[in-house]
This record gives sequence, C-alpha cells and structure tokens, in this order.
Amino acid sequence: MTYSLELDNNSNSTIKMKLYRNVKNVSDLRQKILNRTLDCCIVKPSLIVDPFQIVIAANKAVVAEKLTTKSIYSEILFNLSISKNITQSLQKFGIEDNEREILVVVIEKEGTTSNFENVLRQIDGEEVNMLQLKELTNVEEVKKVYKLSDVEFTHLSVLNSVVSRIAGKEFL
Repeated sequence: MTYSLELDNNSNSTIKMKLYRNVKNVSDLRQKILNRTLDCCIVKPSLIVDPFQIVIAANKAVVAEKLTTKSIYSEILFNLSISKNITQSLQKFGIEDNEREILVVVIEKEGTTSNFENVLRQIDGEEVNMLQLKELTNVEEVKKVYKLSDVEFTHLSVLNSVVSRIAGKEFL
C-alpha cells in the first residue's frame, strides 16, 4: 500500500511512501543513495510514529528557499531530527547496512516523470501495509531521540510532540 499525499500547494509536489520488511539488499540500496544513483530517501521505521511525521519534514524541505543539505532527500532526514548537526541527523534517521525494515520516501514534482516505480523495483523485500508501521516503531527510542519528558508523554500524543519538535526545530 502506497501512502501518497500532496505537499504544499505552491510546491506542486507529492510525497509517496512504502514500507518494507525483510529487505535483503539494504547495503546495495544505501550505496546507491550515497552514490546518488537512487533518487529517494530511506528512513528507519523504528523512529517513525506516523507517516505524517515524514510529511512535515518533507514539506519543510520542499518549501525551503535554500536547503541546508545537498539534496531534498537528505534534507528530509535532517528535518526529521531535532539536531542541527547534519551528519548526526543523517546517521540517526537514515538506514544502516544491517537494517531489514525500511520506509521508502519519494517526492514527485507535477509534470515530471515518476521515479517511484523505478525505486521500488530495486528493493528486494516484502512490501507491507503502512498500518504495520506502528508495530515497527520503538516508542522508547522515539522518546529519547526527541527528548520527550514523561509528563509530556502522558499528556500529549507522541505524534503531536514529535511534529511540534520537527516544526519548531529552527527556534530551539
């Protein structure tokens, strides 16, 4: 199941996401991303509470007048983090060679050729329903990464707290 949503109206962009388990070629995918031969972002699902979390990070990236990182996809990973350290953000939210679950993210601009299917063809894994994301989320790790207090955790939804951190990153 593909999660698809139009981003900011002025951006003419759509975000598309798919969740995979038991991926056998993560190392190859990671290398292709580093070599810029695979045009996408692959995120660790263990740190994602809801697809909306990625939508917020992606929307910030597409409306930014100037990127902090080298590409729209590294900008999404950077925006997911509350850290202003690019390397730390990419390492925290990007995939490592030993990952087996991945969340694939592609941004498509209106009027351009779709890259999404090309990216998906290169994944050797089991596509699963996006609803299974909750099973892969490590809430304790999310609390730690986003520095959520116990009081905040009990009074607000984790998603609301995380989205607030992402949206307000430049003000912290």
